Amino acid sequence: MRRWNRALAKSSIDSAAIDLTGTCVYEPSLVAAPVTTVPTRDDDLHSPVLAAALPEGAPRPRGISAVAATLDAVDVQKVPIQPRVSRAFHANVRGGLRRSALAASSHPPATPSQPAVASSTACSAAGGLGGGTLVWLRPFDLRLHDHPALWYAAQRRRPVHVVFAWSDVEDAAQGEWQLAGTAAAFWLHHAIASLDAALRRRYGLSVAIRAGESLAGAILAAAKESGAEEVATSSACEPVGPAGHTANAAVESALEGAGISFKSFNSFLLRDVTQVRVDMGTYRGHFGTLTPFHHACMGQPPVPWPTSEPAALETPRVVLRSEGLDALGLARMPVRADGSVLDWGVPILTAWDISEEGALAVLRRFLAPGGGLGRYEKGRQLADASAVARISPYLRFGMLSSRLMFHEMKAAGAKDQSIVFWRRLVWRDLAYWQLTLFPRMRDEPIRAHYAGQVWSQDQHALERWQRGCTGYPIVDAGMRQLWATGWMPQNVRMVSAILLCEHLNIHWLEGERWFHHTLVDADPAINAMMWQNAGKSGLDQWNFTMSPATAGRTQDPRGDYVRRWCPELARLPLKLLHTPWEAPEHVLREAGVALGPGGNYPERVITDLQSAARASGDAIRSQRKRSVEWSDAQGYDLLVLPRGSTLAHDGRKFRVFTAPQYRNADTAHGGGRANARDEAVPERGPRSSERGGKGKGKSRGKGRSGADDDVRRRWGGMADSRQAFQAPCRAGTSHQSVLDEYMRASDAQR
Repeated sequence: MRRWNRALAKSSIDSAAIDLTGTCVYEPSLVAAPVTTVPTRDDDLHSPVLAAALPEGAPRPRGISAVAATLDAVDVQKVPIQPRVSRAFHANVRGGLRRSALAASSHPPATPSQPAVASSTACSAAGGLGGGTLVWLRPFDLRLHDHPALWYAAQRRRPVHVVFAWSDVEDAAQGEWQLAGTAAAFWLHHAIASLDAALRRRYGLSVAIRAGESLAGAILAAAKESGAEEVATSSACEPVGPAGHTANAAVESALEGAGISFKSFNSFLLRDVTQVRVDMGTYRGHFGTLTPFHHACMGQPPVPWPTSEPAALETPRVVLRSEGLDALGLARMPVRADGSVLDWGVPILTAWDISEEGALAVLRRFLAPGGGLGRYEKGRQLADASAVARISPYLRFGMLSSRLMFHEMKAAGAKDQSIVFWRRLVWRDLAYWQLTLFPRMRDEPIRAHYAGQVWSQDQHALERWQRGCTGYPIVDAGMRQLWATGWMPQNVRMVSAILLCEHLNIHWLEGERWFHHTLVDADPAINAMMWQNAGKSGLDQWNFTMSPATAGRTQDPRGDYVRRWCPELARLPLKLLHTPWEAPEHVLREAGVALGPGGNYPERVITDLQSAARASGDAIRSQRKRSVEWSDAQGYDLLVLPRGSTLAHDGRKFRVFTAPQYRNADTAHGGGRANARDEAVPERGPRSSERGGKGKGKSRGKGRSGADDDVRRRWGGMADSRQAFQAPCRAGTSHQSVLDEYMRASDAQR
C-alpha cells in the first residue's frame, strides 16, 4: 500500500514566472560564511516592527545609520515578531553593518555608494553569462528566511538555480523508514509547492524538480546542464544510505569528480551535534540524558543569528528542465478497484497551513503576550492543544528555522515563562546527537542486551491500537486525530505509547513504524528516541507511567477532545466519558452507546492494566537476568560509550539511567511510577519525550525464540482479559471509515 498506482494531488501554483528587476549595490568584500552578515531590504528599513518602536509622530528613519541609532534607543526585547524581520536584522544593524543589497520593491532604490560591478555580476532578470550557483534544496530546509545556501548564492551575485532532487531507489532502500506513502511525504509535497510559489513571487525563480537513480546522479546532471560552478546546500544528521554514505557525502564526491565545488551549511539544528562531547568525569546526570548534553552545548559557540531572506536572487538566462512535482508521487493516494480515490489527505490540508508564512504565524501567536507560551508550563498536558505551539511539522521540514525560533524565544523571555518549552530545541538536538552515535537506533535497541526481550505477538491488539479502537477514550481520540490530521498532543502520544508497550507488551518498533507512517512531523531521530525510551531500551528510559483509564481526566478535563474524536461517546455525562465501561446500562442506552461486538464503541482491549504492566516489567527483568555482564553492582545497565561522545570516556563501559523497578530483579511492580495527575515525572533530571514519526506497522515485533517459559506463561494468561477483535470500530466520522478501509486493504496485501 506504500506505492500507490495513481498520482492525484495537483499543484495549484500559478506557473507564470514573475519578472523581477533589481539594482545591486556593490560590496567589494563578499562574506563566505552566511551566518556572519545579513542583507537587509528596503522593506526592513520601513518595517512595522521599527515603526511600532518609534515615539508617536516621529518620522521613520531613512538609511542604515539612522536605523541603527533608533534601535540603540529602543528595547529590542520588546520588538514584536514579524514574518519578514528577524532578530538577526536588528542585531546586525545595531552592529553597524551596511546594507548589501536592495530588494525590488515599491520604494525607489538608493543610489549606490560604490561603483557598479561588471555586467557579469550585476543583478538582472535577463540572467548572467553562464555558470552561477545551484542551490540544492533538502527536505529539511524548505524556507526563504535563514537559508544559508540561498543567502550564499545571493552574495555571489551569479545566476541561481534552485533544485529539489528525489530518488525512488534510495528512498525504497530505507525499507520501513522510506518516506513515500507517508503523511510526512504528503506534507513534503505541499511544502515544496509552497516554497516554489514563494520563490516565483519574490524572485521570479522556480524549483526545478529532478529525479534519478541516485540523488548524486540527479544533482550532478542538473549542475552540468545549468553550467553551475558550485552547488550549495544544507546539512543535517542524515541516515547512511545503502552504499555507506550520507546523501551529502555522495553528492560532494560526484561533484568533486566533475570539478564542481560543493558547500554545505548547517541551519537545521542549533549546533553541530557532531562536535558535542559530554563530560562524564563530573556528574551532571546520566549519559545520554538532557542535562549533561545541555551543559556540553553551553561550551560550544553561541547559537548563530539567523540570516534574513536574500535581498535578490539573479535569475538564470536558461531555466533548468523540471520533471514536475507530481512526478515524484509524494502525494499519491490509494485507488479503489472501481477507480475512486481513498483520499486520506484532505483532513491534513484542512488542519494545517503548509507554508512558511503559516509557520511564522504559528510562532508569532504562540510567543505573543496572551499566547500559548504563558500557559505552557501548567497547561502543556491538556489534549486540546490550547497551550502548545503545534510547530513541530514546520521544524521537521525546515519551514521554520530553529535558530530563528531560538532567538525569538529568547527575546520573548521563554526561559522565565516555561523552562520546559525553553529546552524543547535542546531535546531536538539531543535526539540527533543520539542518532549520530547510534545510527541503527531506528531498528535496534540502544541497550543491545535488551534485543532478546519477549514481546506479545497479538496482531489484533496492535490493529485496535492503530485504529483508535482500544476502548480507552483518550487513547482512541488521539489515534483517530493522528490518522485524520497527522498530529496529536505530546502527552496523548505518551499515554498511547505506554498502553502499547507497557500494557499490551507490543514491541516499541511497531509504535515507531506506525508513527513514522501517520505523523506529518515524523522525524527519524525524535521518533526513534521517543519510542526507544517508551520501550525502556533508550538512554533515558521513561521512569513514569500514565494510566489510559485515568489520564483522560487530567488531559481532557472538560471532555471536548474525546467528544470531538469519539463522537459516539459525546452524549455520555462527563464523569463517565473517559470510563464508559463504568456506565450503567440505562446511561449507555440514553447516550446511544453500545459497547463491544455489534455496538458502536469497543470494549477495552485489556482490562487488568496493573497485572499487564507487571508482566511486561517481568519481561524486561527476565531479559536483564540473561545479560548480567551488562549490569553493575547497583543494578544499572552498562553501555560502551561510542567514539566521539565524551571528553575522556569513549570506549568504556559506563552506567546509564535505569529505572528503580528494573535495578532489582525481585521487584514485583512494573511500569514506573505515576503521580496523582498522571503526568510524566522523572526520577532524576528531565524527562525524555518528544515528537514521533509515521511507520506502517507490518512487522509482528519478533521476540526471542527461546524465551523464558515463566514470562511466556505469565503474559499468556493476560490474553483472556483482551476482547476479541471481531469487527472494526464503528466511529461516526468519515476519517475513521477511510482508516478502516485502508487497514482492510493493507490486510489483503499481506
